[in-house]
This record gives sequence, C-alpha cells and structure tokens, in this order.
Amino acid sequence: MNIHHRTILLAFISLLCIVSCDDPSGIVQQGYDRKSMLEFTEKQIIIPLLTDVHVAMKKLDSTLIALDKNRSEELAQAARDAWRKLAIAWQYAVIFDFGPAEMNDGSLFQQIGTFPVSTIKVDSYINAQDSTFQNFERDARGLYALEYILFKDSTSCIQSIEQQPFRIAYARAMSRNMLSRLETVLDQWQHAYGISFIQSDGVQAGSSISDLYNAFVYHYEVMKNYNLGLPLGKRAGQIKNEPTKVEGYFSGSSVILLKAKYEAIKYLWYGYARLSLATSLSPRGFKDYIETVELGPRLIQDTEAQWNEIDQSFSTIDSRKSLQELIQLQSPALDTLFAALTKQTRFLKSEMSSLLGISITYSSSDGD
Repeated sequence: MNIHHRTILLAFISLLCIVSCDDPSGIVQQGYDRKSMLEFTEKQIIIPLLTDVHVAMKKLDSTLIALDKNRSEELAQAARDAWRKLAIAWQYAVIFDFGPAEMNDGSLFQQIGTFPVSTIKVDSYINAQDSTFQNFERDARGLYALEYILFKDSTSCIQSIEQQPFRIAYARAMSRNMLSRLETVLDQWQHAYGISFIQSDGVQAGSSISDLYNAFVYHYEVMKNYNLGLPLGKRAGQIKNEPTKVEGYFSGSSVILLKAKYEAIKYLWYGYARLSLATSLSPRGFKDYIETVELGPRLIQDTEAQWNEIDQSFSTIDSRKSLQELIQLQSPALDTLFAALTKQTRFLKSEMSSLLGISITYSSSDGD
C-alpha cells in the first residue's frame, strides 16, 4: 500500500471514529428521526400529562380552600376524591423528572411524591405551626403528607381539623407549594425547555433521549423495587415484609396507584400517553425507535411478550383490596407479579441500553 492510499485509509478510519464517538448508538441508527420522536413525546405525551396533574392539583387546592372556610364532611369527602384523582394523574407524569423538574432543593418527584410519609415529622411541623418547608425532610410534605391529613381518620377528619386548625393550614400550604412547582415545570416545558428538548437529539449523556430513557428505566425500578418490592420484603437487608410502606397507604389506593404507574411506563415504551390514544395517533416511542436498529425486532418481541406476562399477573390481583391487605394475606399473586417485573428489567435496561447505545447514568441498586 503506498503512502497516498494509506493516508486515505487512515482518514476514513478517523472519520468512523468521530462518528462513533459523537453518536455511540452507531451508524445503523443514523436513519432514525430522533428529533421527530422527541417532538411527539413532548407535545403528545409530556405536556398533556403534566397538564392533567396541574388541573387535578388546582382542583384539590380549591377544594382545600373551601374546606378551610366551611368545615363540612361533604367538603372533606370532596377533598379526598380530588386527592385520589391527583394521585392517579401523578403516576403518569412522575416519569418526566428531569430538565425543569430538577430544582435547587430536589426534583419534583422528591418534593411531591416521596413515600412513605413520616407521620411523626408531619405532626411535628403541624404542632410547631411551621409550613415554611425550609428543610430537606421531603417525607413530611407533598402528596402523601396530604393523604395522611385527609385520610388518616376518615370518620373524624373534620373533628381533627377543629381540634387542631393548623392541620388544614399545613395542608393548604403544601398544596400551594406543589401547585407552584408544577406550574413552573409545565411553563418551562411549554416554552424554553420544550424547544431545547427537541433540538438535543443525540444519545450521549445529557441529551434528551438519554434523559428520557434514564428516567423511564429509573422509574420502572422505583415501581418494581419500592412500590412493590419494599413492602413485600424483597429488598436487600429486609427480614420481613413491610406493608405500611406502600404508596397510598392511608387512602387504600396502593393497588390502583401501582397499576397506574405500570401503565404509564408501558405506554411510554409504546409511545402514547394513555390507552385511549393508542390508535388515534401514530406512536413515536421507544418501540418505534428500537425497530430501526439491528436486532431490534427480536428485542421488541421479547419485551412485548413480557409486557403480556406482567399484564396477566396484574389481572390476578384483587383490586378491591389494598396492597397492604394483600401482603398481610400473603397473596402469591404479588410474588408472581414481582418476578414478572424483574424479568422485564433485562429487556428494558440491559438490552435496550446496549442496542440503542444509551448509557445508564443514574446510580442503580436494582441488582438485575
């Protein structure tokens, strides 16, 4: 080989290296329009779901104001109903806990969705009449601290407020805090951040695809390991189950919330916000992306088969009972569900990451 040919060959190899380094997903994926996927995800999934949470949050906030002015059992029940709707809407939007949701004092998920709540801390702040939230005790505020106040003693909610009026004041302060945070996040998605989200269409760490994928897998692990695994006693170091650590303990909503979170994650993989939109729009989700890469169709087949297995496991769970009740009854359906969720981790985390060339950037204790 003469010097001229060798120079051309080296230049070609260098070009391949540059392409590979800039886009770890490899040459086979360059034909996929990731920008289109990001635009679809932002406009058809993220903003509508965050809007649902915002609407539900405003409804709860206005109901708490009314309850403070007129302490009736009818309004207390209306507040509980509004909380349930908000909690379900929250499951669908909590996945998008990146970008605007990353705040100076913690993420939106940490500030609103931390569970289990510390009832001791909540009562301590109520007794001290402190609703400044100038602390990092996130298990003393947010959605599940509100649940504790509204549902702890459903037959005497009004009596508790009458005996300790700051309970409703603390609830209203939490509601305003949550509403303010939600409005900030939604506004940024609708404007400046939404634009930059679409433009950042690479797969390197910090890109929109990477942020979306890591949030997707992270919240899958949260669902498996903490919504279900922790109360079941499946986490490392546990010597028994801990049914009080379910999400939605006081309202008895734990099974409903677990199913909603699972659906939200599965729907995002398919590329739609809710099941009702599955056929009305052409999905632009992770499935659509995976189809374009080498070995992608095989991974889709495996993943969908496992979704079906998880669906079947959920169908055997008695939704008339709470998760804590089913744990106390030692329902074998929960162990079957946990095993099915664990099996899916391989396809969503290990294989999907490898095929798409997207690195896991969060600290994981999943154990695969």
